[in-house]
Amino acid sequence: MNRQSYLKYIQEAVLEARRQYEKQIESWKSSFDPNRFLGMYSPPGIIPQRAHTEGFLYRVTGEREYGEQAKRMLLAIEEFKAIVPADLAQRHPEYAKGIPSFETMFQGTHYIQGYLFMKGSELLSEAETSRIEDSIRSAIHGMLHYPEWGAHNRSMLRVFALSLAITALGDTEETRQWAQLRDLLAEESYGRWSIEDSELYLPLWLISCIVYAEQTGKEADYFAKPQTKYYFDFMTRAITPYGLIPDYGDAMFNSHWLLWSVYLEKGAARYRCGHMKYAAKQIREYGMGQLDGPPSLFVAAYFTYAYLWGDDTLDPVKPDWKSELLLEDVIGKKIVFRDGAQDDSSYMLYNYRDEGDYAFTPREYLRRTINAPAEKAHHGHADENSILMLVKEQNILLHDGGYRDQAPNGKYRADIYHNRLVFRSGRPDPEGSMYDFIHDDGTYRRVSTELLHFHSFDGIEYSRTRLNDPYRQVIWDRCITYLKEDGAYIVVDWTMSQADQSLSTVNLWHPGTVMEANKDFYVGQVRHIHSAAGDPKPFANRRELALLIEFPGSSRPTGHERIRRCYAESDMIFEADSRYIAAGGMNCFVTTLTPIPVRQNAQEFIGRTTVTALSPANDQLAVAYSGPDKTNELTYKLDLNKGFLDVPHYPKYSWDQSRLSYGSIETDADFSCVTTEGSGSRRYGFVNGIGLRYKGSDLFVTPAMSSYQFQTGTYHEANHKWRAWHGSIR
Repeated sequence: MNRQSYLKYIQEAVLEARRQYEKQIESWKSSFDPNRFLGMYSPPGIIPQRAHTEGFLYRVTGEREYGEQAKRMLLAIEEFKAIVPADLAQRHPEYAKGIPSFETMFQGTHYIQGYLFMKGSELLSEAETSRIEDSIRSAIHGMLHYPEWGAHNRSMLRVFALSLAITALGDTEETRQWAQLRDLLAEESYGRWSIEDSELYLPLWLISCIVYAEQTGKEADYFAKPQTKYYFDFMTRAITPYGLIPDYGDAMFNSHWLLWSVYLEKGAARYRCGHMKYAAKQIREYGMGQLDGPPSLFVAAYFTYAYLWGDDTLDPVKPDWKSELLLEDVIGKKIVFRDGAQDDSSYMLYNYRDEGDYAFTPREYLRRTINAPAEKAHHGHADENSILMLVKEQNILLHDGGYRDQAPNGKYRADIYHNRLVFRSGRPDPEGSMYDFIHDDGTYRRVSTELLHFHSFDGIEYSRTRLNDPYRQVIWDRCITYLKEDGAYIVVDWTMSQADQSLSTVNLWHPGTVMEANKDFYVGQVRHIHSAAGDPKPFANRRELALLIEFPGSSRPTGHERIRRCYAESDMIFEADSRYIAAGGMNCFVTTLTPIPVRQNAQEFIGRTTVTALSPANDQLAVAYSGPDKTNELTYKLDLNKGFLDVPHYPKYSWDQSRLSYGSIETDADFSCVTTEGSGSRRYGFVNGIGLRYKGSDLFVTPAMSSYQFQTGTYHEANHKWRAWHGSIR
């Protein structure tokens, strides 16, 4: 869409909103509940949105009718306060100066923007201008009683409204006080890191930051900051190749695609970036394709920003990105696996984001202020080391668990609604429900995470992340090996207990509906995705593919149960291990995920993954994957301390003494892979190792080095670990 097509959509949406206006007003009146969530008054939402869009059209086209309609909405905002019962008004200190004319964060940004489009117009008399500005003032007065702070959307939405209100009312003693509050609220967000890990709320925070920078004359400075550019790059690289925004944290399916598209229009224009322009286009086209019915006034209101911020002279540039960190391992803490940038390619989003070691005071303030104990501050989930989305050929095979059925707490924030391991004390009843056993009060327990490895070989990609859980007293590493040529993912989970305890570890997967199941495998398919409780038109997923889930080498109990997840009924697949485990005791789980065509028999794909070696201590593992024309042999040094030498000199490893045997492979590496083609040619690679020996022959060993020993003043010949290496033998 160019500026003219944005304009056309806005005009059509405004005409539709005029037709629906009286109906929506009556609907608001009939559904008004004074005891609704938080019990705070807000007028019909169509009024501020119409003020915004009609005012915009008046500013752009100069047509008087738009201006008259915008004025009508700006003045109409006062007509509805009488619906508020007197006892409700009296219980709110926020109403000390009168009932606020509108809700500030989500309505105020539209209402005040609409007035700014009209401000100074001959259509507004002095009395009408005074009345509108009094409405704005009343909303800000109410907001002053609860100005949430911290680097998150609810703080910056207040800044958004304050910034517009100060511009609208001009420089007065009152607005100078507002400006002080505005700047204090913005201080932790302006050019800094968000504390939210939520696809739904992040764009609200970002757009609010942009408007604050615009309204305070600091736009050039804001866009020059590296943190600002980071978030534009983050979402440009996060979307699926066909434009779907993966939901994570507090979010609904493809939520706020509109805000992301508008946001990236701004970034593309500001940074002259064709990739951002392409991402905005992909998001918009996918999102618009999901809309049903007449043009949306909500969409039109944000399209006004796309019109003002976009640049039609900039051409979209399609990226060719492959698998990568998104974008790094401190703030983003996500990994994207791709097999290409085509619309039908495979895509996986993996999250290992914890709360982080920054913004301590705002996080603690939120924990002690709002009723959301299941929340990873702020708006985040217990989804560390979780696969958030898996897509192939636009068939969604795994997706996130949703936000909440109702306030206050977010039920689906809990660990059990994500594709991950969960840990519980004790043992489940063999005859009881696994869901009932692992379901607790949902309180979030803080963990820390870090990246151990991410490396791409020719045809194989490998990651390893670590989670340290002090509450459950467990260390958990999750390794994902993506066999790109075979289209399969091998997930290896390794745990180590840090205390003597009776521990149940449950390997959870949520593939929608289980179509086929036996003791060796499960086939699941996501058929619909609901965006809210009671969603009347859930997203209808494509059904050419299903997900084959296997637990190779496992003799543990497995099963599936029907639970409520993502606002609807869904199947939870589990593999459970319950045991008494001593401090230092280890465990290992292996899962294979394979997208398969539903028209083919699952038996054609099962059994390709075999566990060829697992040490009794669960500290080293070998896996083989046999494809149609090749075999991949993979090794995992599960206990990363294994193989190091207890000697006084450095380095504390050597090829002869540190290499471990995995059957056909010997290596000291944390991970290794050997791929043998049908023709007999062989590819190999390793991560963090000295060398790799296959069937008695060295495929590669790092050159020897001299190592000076300070204690003795002598040299000795030593080996050196290389970060990674790969090669081939024909």
